[in-house]
Amino acid sequence: MPLPWLLIFFFSSFTNPPLITSSILFPSDALSLLSFKNSITLDPSNLLSTWTPSTNHCHWYGITCHSDRVISLNLTNTLAKDSALSGTLSASIANLTQLRTLSIPNNMFFGEIPGSSIGKLRYLEVLELQGNNFSGNIPTQITRLYYLSLVNLSHNSLSGPIPNRLIGLRNLRVVDLSHNQLSGRIKIIVDSLSKCELLNHLRLSHNFLTDSIPPEIGNCWNLRTLLLDWNIFEGRIPAAIGQISELRVLDVSRNSLTGKIPQELGNCRKLSVLVLTKVDSGPGYNEDSLLDSYRVEFNAFFGGVPSEVLLLPSLQVLWAPRANLGGRLPGNWSDLCSLRVLNLGQNYITGVVPESLGLCKNLSFLDLSSNTLLGYLPTQMRVPCMVYFNVSRNNISGFLPRFENGSCDASMMISYGQYPNNLDKEDIQNAYFNIPVWGSQKNTFYGLGLGENNEIIHDFSWNSLTGSLPLFSLGEGLFTTNLKFTYRLLLNDNKFNGKLPGQIVSNCNDLDSFLVNLSANQLSGELHQALLLDCLQLKEFEAAQNQIGGSISPGIGGSMMLQRIDLSGNKLSGPLPYQLGNLKNLRWMFLGGNKLTGGIPFQLGKLTSLLVLDLSQNALRGTIPASLTNASSLEIVLLDHNGLYGDIPSSFSTLTNLTKLDVSFNNLSGHIPHLQLLSDCDYFRGNRYLNSCPDLYSAPPTGLPVSPEVQNSPKQRKLKTSIIAAVTSTSVVLCILLVTVLVIIFGRRKLGRLASLRRKVVVTFADSPVELNYDNVVRATGNFSMQNLIGAGGFGSTYKAELVPGFLVAVKRLSIGRFQGIQQFDAEIRTLGRVRHKHLVTLIGYYGGEAEMFLIYNYLSGGNLESFIHNRSANNLLTNESRSSELFSPELWETGPKDNLLGLLRIASTCTAEALSARPSMKQVIAAVELMKSSPEICGVQISRWDSL
Repeated sequence: MPLPWLLIFFFSSFTNPPLITSSILFPSDALSLLSFKNSITLDPSNLLSTWTPSTNHCHWYGITCHSDRVISLNLTNTLAKDSALSGTLSASIANLTQLRTLSIPNNMFFGEIPGSSIGKLRYLEVLELQGNNFSGNIPTQITRLYYLSLVNLSHNSLSGPIPNRLIGLRNLRVVDLSHNQLSGRIKIIVDSLSKCELLNHLRLSHNFLTDSIPPEIGNCWNLRTLLLDWNIFEGRIPAAIGQISELRVLDVSRNSLTGKIPQELGNCRKLSVLVLTKVDSGPGYNEDSLLDSYRVEFNAFFGGVPSEVLLLPSLQVLWAPRANLGGRLPGNWSDLCSLRVLNLGQNYITGVVPESLGLCKNLSFLDLSSNTLLGYLPTQMRVPCMVYFNVSRNNISGFLPRFENGSCDASMMISYGQYPNNLDKEDIQNAYFNIPVWGSQKNTFYGLGLGENNEIIHDFSWNSLTGSLPLFSLGEGLFTTNLKFTYRLLLNDNKFNGKLPGQIVSNCNDLDSFLVNLSANQLSGELHQALLLDCLQLKEFEAAQNQIGGSISPGIGGSMMLQRIDLSGNKLSGPLPYQLGNLKNLRWMFLGGNKLTGGIPFQLGKLTSLLVLDLSQNALRGTIPASLTNASSLEIVLLDHNGLYGDIPSSFSTLTNLTKLDVSFNNLSGHIPHLQLLSDCDYFRGNRYLNSCPDLYSAPPTGLPVSPEVQNSPKQRKLKTSIIAAVTSTSVVLCILLVTVLVIIFGRRKLGRLASLRRKVVVTFADSPVELNYDNVVRATGNFSMQNLIGAGGFGSTYKAELVPGFLVAVKRLSIGRFQGIQQFDAEIRTLGRVRHKHLVTLIGYYGGEAEMFLIYNYLSGGNLESFIHNRSANNLLTNESRSSELFSPELWETGPKDNLLGLLRIASTCTAEALSARPSMKQVIAAVELMKSSPEICGVQISRWDSL
């Protein structure tokens, strides 16, 4: 090589930046990656098979280089978990000093995150470790990474506190620490290193973070999504959140927040989604389903949602069911309203439904159920355009109007399933699972349309609506799409009167299916054949407890989609049409409590899908057809209180799913069949000539009533022959039955033991009535209804319950997240249950399960401790020394220094403050007692600044 070129090469090696340019001369990156590979214990898809010393490391799978230096290590698992890498995160990554991206999500890495190694990656911008099994604390060294812009450690098993300076790190834009076991307070330090100016997305959901939401969060004014749900935050929503001018999505549900909703949230002019609480909603929802669910809501706010928030021009989703909200709905909505989803169900909202709410043209989901709303429904409400409309369980009265259809089209009807307009792609990615929109039979989220069954629900039930039923319709634009919709219309438990119409919904046959409930009204007239035949998509028809008369038309056999029919408690007469046997999809038939006559058609045996048959309390006669047992899916058969005679078909014993066969109060005779599932003898009483229960197949009694059709017939002669044969083999049968009875007895004992293991057992410590069990506690609290709520605290809510007349208890329902495990809870509570003192509230019992925990105390009617201390007899016990002595035993008051006792009393009183944020922690209480001990002169001073301790 000529000398000038050698000189140029020599000097250039000293003037270039210190970047390694050859993996041959500087093999540290390759060696570090090979060391990383050695820490992998499982590679089922051989992803790292290309990582060999014989090839350039920049060509290895998942590696990106710049000038032979590794700048990206990306081993994202996009396949199933059985394709995931497993192992520990090697400390050798510290040598990848030029690394910008470390991304290994959705694998099975375990162990602690090597903080000292991560801290040396000074140029790291992206750290994605989500979806692994990392444990231990979040390393504080992460806060030294100046260029870090994205941190995602979600869906691991990380514990401990969040490092102080992590939230608000200078260049950090995205922080996702959700679905871990993080605990402690959130500390946001704002200084020259942590200004929190660039942070766009903060997700801390599903952890065990405590104390209050820090008001310093208001300094993160560029936040677009703030997700704090599923923690143990207490106190109020800080008004400082109103300073976050860019905020789009705020979710604070599933915490223990109290106080008023700050009106300062109205300053977040771009707020699109506000989630205050989350409980199950929509059809299929009932309070009982919540009791066995771990999804419990403890937020209990005070007052209503400020109009400044409700009327935000950008607000499209407000979700706050069962939030303890009151007040009235504002009456000044305008056509600028952007609301698509409004859920304020199960609250205490009063007043009327404002007419101006009809100006929210895009409103597709409205739930105002279970409030105390009055007055009429405004005609401006565009109910035909709504996918979900629920005003049930209020006090709404008047006629049901013909609602405006307007120009609503399919896009408006499914608008609640589309993303809010002002959310960009990154907003949606970060907040996707925090935007609750009810779907078919479950909670679904934006992007899933109308759910699996495309179900539309309009629920007016449990009000005081009157007048005749109007003709309902859905928006015409809905039927221009290729989608087929199920329509559920609930009008039950009102005061509708007049005749049952021949048509209920105008576009029934354009639907996939139609379900209607008209029960518990005052409807009369006859069941029109047109109602059934003109709506071939009718799937469920319920009109029980009305005054409907006439007969059941044979045309009912043409309703081939019908799965449920409930006409019980009416005035129907005439025979049962045999065409009912054509309804092959029928699963529930309720025709009890009418005046039906004639016999039971044998064609009902063709209903192989039938689960429940109720023909009770009619005037049916004849025998029970043996073919009825061909309906092999039957679970419940109610034939009681009729005039049936003859034998009960023995083939009932072949029905494996039959749990109840009630034939009481008829004129039946002969043997009682041995059902596969034991039945109550009360189901057979009231039949004079029926064998006693349990029936051991003794000879049938004499003098049986015989129907004219079978008297002196060949069948009768055959019956006599059978009786003779039965008598001659009595001894054999009795032996077999004796063995069978013994097997059943011991089998029932074994099943009883197994059932007791599955039963939810309430452990008791004191004398208590037998009614003190899980089901009765839940029932007595009204399924933990807000109406029985008598207190709320950091560990849960307390409810009043009357188990039996005169026996009142207080049930404290605990938040699962506040305990380390059921065994620890069980041990501590059993110890507490043995403590008895006249000045302590008695712990009567408790229940501790995986999804539910509650304590049962004796109920004191004098109010809570705070009221007792501060307000008793209008004299403050804290300032009146003669009255304060009432809180201490005479011996202690006489011997103890009174100043010290009064000081302790003042400390105790602060622990009963209504606001959770005003209560001291146990650490602060101990510090105050220690301070009193060292400085007795402060005993008479009320502590006002707990944060100074």
